[in-house]
Amino acid sequence: MARRLNAMLLQMQMVPKARMATKEQLTKIFALEAEAMREEIDALDRAAKRSGTLRDPSQHEADRQVGWAYRLLNAYGAKDELSFEDGGEAREALLDAGAEADDIPFIAATYRSERQGLLSDRQGSTRSPFLRDVLHRMAQVGLDDTALNRDAAIEEIYRARADALLASAADLRKPKLTGGVRELERAIEAIPSSLPAKPRLLWGADAEETILAHVPADLERSVPIANLPSGLAETVEPPLATDSLPAPVATSGKSTSRKDLPLSGFDEQVEKLIANNQDQWEDDTASDVRVLVGMFRGILEEHGVTHSREITQEHVAALRQHFNHILPHWGRSPRLRSLSPRELREESRRRADEDAAKGKQIRLGLKPSTIRRHLGNLDHFLKHLRSSYFAVPEWTFEGLRPRKPPKGELRLQQVKPAPEEIRPLYDIPVFTGRSAADKPELPGDVTFHCANYYLPMLYTYLGSRRNEFAGLMVDEVMQRDGIWAIQIKRNEVRRIKNAQSHRLLPLPNELLRLNFIEYVERLKELGHKLLFPELMSPYLKKNDPGDRFYKDFVPVAEKCLPNGLWERPIHALRHGFSDTLKQAGISDGIIEDISGRLGYTETATRYTNPAGLSLLQLIIARYPIITGHLEAKPIRLLPWVEKKQPPPWAGKKSGERFGDRRGRRPKKEQVTKG
Repeated sequence: MARRLNAMLLQMQMVPKARMATKEQLTKIFALEAEAMREEIDALDRAAKRSGTLRDPSQHEADRQVGWAYRLLNAYGAKDELSFEDGGEAREALLDAGAEADDIPFIAATYRSERQGLLSDRQGSTRSPFLRDVLHRMAQVGLDDTALNRDAAIEEIYRARADALLASAADLRKPKLTGGVRELERAIEAIPSSLPAKPRLLWGADAEETILAHVPADLERSVPIANLPSGLAETVEPPLATDSLPAPVATSGKSTSRKDLPLSGFDEQVEKLIANNQDQWEDDTASDVRVLVGMFRGILEEHGVTHSREITQEHVAALRQHFNHILPHWGRSPRLRSLSPRELREESRRRADEDAAKGKQIRLGLKPSTIRRHLGNLDHFLKHLRSSYFAVPEWTFEGLRPRKPPKGELRLQQVKPAPEEIRPLYDIPVFTGRSAADKPELPGDVTFHCANYYLPMLYTYLGSRRNEFAGLMVDEVMQRDGIWAIQIKRNEVRRIKNAQSHRLLPLPNELLRLNFIEYVERLKELGHKLLFPELMSPYLKKNDPGDRFYKDFVPVAEKCLPNGLWERPIHALRHGFSDTLKQAGISDGIIEDISGRLGYTETATRYTNPAGLSLLQLIIARYPIITGHLEAKPIRLLPWVEKKQPPPWAGKKSGERFGDRRGRRPKKEQVTKG
């Protein structure tokens, strides 16, 4: 207590007659400035609409760049000049937080201009417009005009302006149906604010720690209470010996301290987090969050942590290092998923050493994009705990999160197979004829019409997402204005990614030639609701038809093709489709309409509807025919689809799969030669 009082006295000696700013005052300054900034942005948008136009996209781009400059001023202040050169602290912090490399020159120029203005305000006798804004906000909340209070108010104003500008830029492509503070708050929550922190001259608990750090130890008990300014001395009690301090007196019936969450409670909290985001997250996202939290819990247990209050930056860093020492595809193995973090690292190292002894090279460590996703999910979870009033110390991902690759590099990371590169795929037995329903890799004279037969063609000729077609219903194939089409929308099997994913696509002529409509009609006769029923299991609570198709088709194709398949083969077909149309002279806007992506121009987002069915039919016909060698044959369904039975892979236990058709395999010692 004596040390705290001495710190207060030291501050009052530094700034005579100063009244301490509270967190409530600074929070109110932030709210007032954020609302004013939002109203200014809305006013610009309304003025543009009134003139019959919209604000130029470059203006929104400038908003975003100015927002990043304000973020720097909020984080670093104006005392020291920042370096924006390659390797410079400011540049690296901006890129890590989500800014683009092309933004850096504009951000740097804005930062330097604002910084110079702040320095001039401190040295000169005139007041700039910005300083007048600062003093106005301070007066609104009853904050005394002192140098340190100004600094605190300036930080809050820059933070508010940065959040509002970045939120406006992030929300540019979304229709604004409503307005108000809550919309601003939701947008602000999505804005990264992870620039490096610096000591902030705030009052309350934050300022107390900052000032105490600078109070000389020999002053700890050197100032008597009587020397405090009049008025203050009357409100405090003399310091007591530490061993005689009484227990804190509660001011209400309930404790206001945050709760400790045992590690055993993590599972319940992660389900609550998923429930909070059920309308925004796909099942895959929810599954990723569960996996990440389970992994983090294992790391905490490995370090002897028992509850949330004991989590430190060390444990976040340990998780990041764990990502570097595990097999990249560990999640595909049920056995690896069951291991503890330590056991997983040891097993990953053992397998890598075994492969190295055989002359093979295996790279340990997850991909940067996967690590970024995991750390983002961890951020969601820790924020959820804190918002749920559990005790969680501060953490940061600075220096841990891999840098997001520049846009110029992204196009090099995904294979975009051309039609002539895809053509050999349609020579495998799945399309030309197989020996039996359960032997799709062996050549024969039987063609089965199923997901493995039709889905690759749909991906090749229409370039949609994997789940969009794998999860189609029979009644989503329809005829509109004389054109056979597929309706992509949310259904009982799967969601769609976003609003623009909801679309109507014409059926390619090649699928019509290969009896796709007859296939649909046959499923209707049998009473099937799903277009590809063999991709679903009645024994599973949650089915992922796209994932099931991948497991059914890709191993067969890789086995049959001498050179295997390209990386991420199904998604590569989507990229290849877009690239082929672009090389044929089709506009980006039309390609985006077919692919279910939102365009970037005002024309695409506001002034026009997606391209119509008849136009899309002409466009997709520009894709070269690469299945012309396949013969149209009478519809023949897979036996289990014909009999409306569960697919062979859908046995309740792994030992039951294919049991009805293949019988039990003899034990190894029972197999006889000849």
